[in-house]
Amino acid sequence: MVTLIHELSSEIIGKRLGRNHYNANGTLLLRKGVELNERYFNHFKERGYKSIFVLDNNPGKIITERIVVPDKFIARAPFIVRKIFSGLSRDAQANLNKAKGELVHVAKDILLNVDDTVTRIKQVVDLKRQEDYLYQHSVNVAIFSILIGKKLQFHEMKLIKLAVAALLHDFGMLFIDPEIVNKETKLENVEFEKVKSHTTKGFSHLVRNCFFDGMATVATVQHHECFDGSGYPKNLSGSDIHEFSRIITLADFFDAWTSDRPHRRLNPIENAVEYIRCNENKIFDPTLVKAFITIF
Repeated sequence: MVTLIHELSSEIIGKRLGRNHYNANGTLLLRKGVELNERYFNHFKERGYKSIFVLDNNPGKIITERIVVPDKFIARAPFIVRKIFSGLSRDAQANLNKAKGELVHVAKDILLNVDDTVTRIKQVVDLKRQEDYLYQHSVNVAIFSILIGKKLQFHEMKLIKLAVAALLHDFGMLFIDPEIVNKETKLENVEFEKVKSHTTKGFSHLVRNCFFDGMATVATVQHHECFDGSGYPKNLSGSDIHEFSRIITLADFFDAWTSDRPHRRLNPIENAVEYIRCNENKIFDPTLVKAFITIF
């Protein structure tokens, strides 16, 4: 049997869970293979999931899936990142110093846990809960950025710095009205302009209030720049966009596109990869695209 993604509906009752399910402390709540009943369905629904991993019941299929990052780690890391972001948002120096230290520690942990020997990835890293999307997304972008960095043969210290930048890339979303972020219909132009400001707001806070250096914060302001100059906030193009930012732009798109969002369900991996292929030299750096798609 192989693991599939199924929309979270009553149709999952009677199917078997496709991956181990942990809480934020890394405690196993439900084991892979357990039959999903109404109580388990309500558990996932109440926690804001739109999709769930289930096992395909076709006995002729053989399990071949390898996971890029252990399920237990991917369950715990977003809640650690939430605490770090909270610390970075406060003015107290003690909170700030602790948060910055924990951020580097998480970056090192991600590097330690990523299995870069996995090829032909056929499944997403995790399924998102709306209330934790920012933190899950930040961890996933760091994971995919590291995978790209390893393909480019970055040394360990550069990979850690890349992971820190990836973890911080969407920090500015903390300053955007949650009603806009969680809106289930298309954003009005004025709302989209407010969302776009997360790049400059995040960068400004991290530099002026948290005293991060340029390597850590460059992607915060540049991850929506496009390779052809059509992005924002400064319409940078090509090598004028920092290498870290070009990598994180790619990882950011991939994880967002393959995640459940308030206004849509997740897209299949193959659709995301095809979109990336079609937009090299436009949105994405073609050299990085070539490195990235070898993972799939």
